[in-house]
Parts: sequence; C-alpha cells; structure tokens
Amino acid sequence: MRTDGPNFYQVLARLNSSVAHQTGGPWSPFSVVGLAAQADFSPNVKGYYNLNRSVNSCQSALSGVSVWNGTIPVFTGTFNSGTAPFWQIAYFSNSTLEVLITTDVSGAVHVFPPFPVTSNCTLAWFDFWQRPNFWAQQIVENSTVPPNSPNAAMTVWNNIDTSWVVHNAPLVEVLTTGPALFEATQDIYAGDWGVDFIGCGLAGITGERPLISAGTDRNGQYAGVFNASTSCAVSPNATLPSDRLMYQLVDSAPSVSGGGDTTWVTTSFQVALAYTNGTLAGDYDGWGLANWMVSLNLTNATGARLPDASPACESWSPSIFDCVANQSGWYVVLLSAGGEWLASYGASASGGAWSVAVTGIVSHQMFVIVLPSGWAVSGDNLRPNSTTTYSEVRGIFPL
Repeated sequence: MRTDGPNFYQVLARLNSSVAHQTGGPWSPFSVVGLAAQADFSPNVKGYYNLNRSVNSCQSALSGVSVWNGTIPVFTGTFNSGTAPFWQIAYFSNSTLEVLITTDVSGAVHVFPPFPVTSNCTLAWFDFWQRPNFWAQQIVENSTVPPNSPNAAMTVWNNIDTSWVVHNAPLVEVLTTGPALFEATQDIYAGDWGVDFIGCGLAGITGERPLISAGTDRNGQYAGVFNASTSCAVSPNATLPSDRLMYQLVDSAPSVSGGGDTTWVTTSFQVALAYTNGTLAGDYDGWGLANWMVSLNLTNATGARLPDASPACESWSPSIFDCVANQSGWYVVLLSAGGEWLASYGASASGGAWSVAVTGIVSHQMFVIVLPSGWAVSGDNLRPNSTTTYSEVRGIFPL
C-alpha cells in the first residue's frame, strides 16, 4: 500500500499545535477535507453551495493554497491508504464567532487570518452559517476524535466495487467529516467519515462522470455506499432539450489604465447559462466552466487577430499593475473578484495556453488584458472560444 502525504491524525496534531496559541480561541475543528486527486484538480470547477458568493469571498479572505485557491498537489498513492497530499481543517471560535482555516499542503502548514462566521465564505458549507455551534461539537466528542483516516479508507475500499473505481480513473478521493462542502458530497455528522470518489474538476475532463459516496461511522464500521453519476459541465448536446445549455460570458464595461510601456484593460464578467438559441437562462451561478475549456483571442476593429505573447506576470505579483507588457504581443491575467491572481493566458511553444492546468471560471472574476501602450485599444475585442466539443462558450468583450 503506497502512501502519499500524511493521514488525518498526523495533520490534526500539526494543525492543532499551530492554532493553539492563535488569539480568539478556543478553536474547535468543525470541517476536515483531505483531497487525493489522481490528476490536476480544482474544486472550484464543480463548485460549492452558493458557488459565486462563497468562491469569491473565500478567495478574497485567503491568500495562498486552500480549497478555494491554488493548485491541489497530484496524488500518486493508493486510495485505501487514507493519506492525502492536501488537507484543510476549519476551526470555529464561539467566543469571537470567527472561522479559522488551516492547511497542510505536502507537509507545509499554513494558518490563515480568521474571518467572521457571517462572511460569505462560510456559505461554502451547506448549513454551517445557521448552526455553527452544532457543527463545532461534531468532530471532537467527549475529548475523542473519529477513527483515523486510514481506517475509514481501508474499510470503504474493502466494501465497495474497487474495479469500478479503478476503471473510471482519474478520480479524486475526498476524505471528509463535517458539513458538506462540495455539491457532490454529503453532510457528515457525529464524527463519521465520508469517503467520496468524484470525477469532475480534473483537467481535461467533461461529460458524465462517476460519483460514489461511501463512509464509516464513528466506530469505524462501514456505513454504506451510494453510486451515481454527475455532469461535470453543461452541454448543448444533452439528451433532454431542457438540459441543453451553453456558457455565455457576459462582460461589464471595461476600464483602461496605462503606465510607461504598459496598458491594462480590465473587464469583469458573469458566467451565465444560456439556451442553445442564445437566450440567457437567468442563472449566473454557472458551474463546471474551467480555464482549460476556454481559449482567448484579441482582435482589432477589422476583425484581424492580434499577436499574443508569453505572460510577464507571476502568481506572486502583488498587483496587476506589477504585470508589465510583453512588447511582442498581448496576454491576459485572470483575477478573482477581490483582485487575486488566479492564472494567466498567452503564447507558448504549443500555442495559446494557461499557466495553471485547471481552475474554475465563475461570475465576478476579471480578465485583464495586458498589452503594449502603443497599441490602439478602441475597437478591439477579446473573444473567448471553446477548446472542447462538450461545452460551448460564447461571449465578446468590446474594449
């Protein structure tokens, strides 16, 4: 049995030690998530409950790798090990009514600044906002914690159809206890374990993908399984006409800034679901759209494509205005609603490419076109296009 990363008890000890002296406590763990993904994975692609509000608020509240930001390390171990390279534990303080997020990413521990329980970030958990004290008492009960994650993973593995899991790789194993975080997972009460296998949110994956939800009770006994499937993204070719949808990126009025040799054109957008005739469906909480599904072109007033260039902007850039133009062409930076760097798009040896293998594209994010200051902007258009036949992406961003 190969392991890849720590198990729950190892992570809990490290993170409890890290938060022990954090002001505002005592802190009670209420949500545990371990992610073991067999390929590049972003939870934001499939989304959370109250997708846009929770994603945008959490990205603004947390700067660094978390469930809402950054790249989840790829897992190369075995699903029955109960280990994962990425763990996140959320704590609650009844004295200050705050939430504290901690992570262990490939052994590196990080404690983020606390934020109020009323933050939209807490909407990521299904009903934590309404019952924080209830959830804060579920994991630790009478000074005891649930069985270790290897027990839960091995128990589930010995009771499910493992050939089905292997056949449908790559998948993501989600080890969790606490209120539901992802749409495909379940509320886990009383220190029980959920062991879910999901197929969405992986780079290059669209269409119908498997979903298996299993778990153990607080005593480590097998608690059953539910087998299903879920659509990772919308499709204009769905079986039922009512399910035939596409993505329509709806832009806002752009703002243009300039300095030295660089011009920055910023436009925020919403991800609308639209019918195949182009009529908007009225849903701006569109789920399933990933950056790798979208290519970008910049055209001038006559419709001619302008040359793109490799991005001169890194993830550590403190501000978009620290991203300078590449004088040979344009590139685009994807920012969160709070202005945090998420990914960049530009020329590469194999054509236009994203700097991050997979991250979600959701409403209220921003495209920033970075181009040489000598270029004319008026009449230009940024055009998103689909890179997959499964989902269609439309939209024109006039500059």
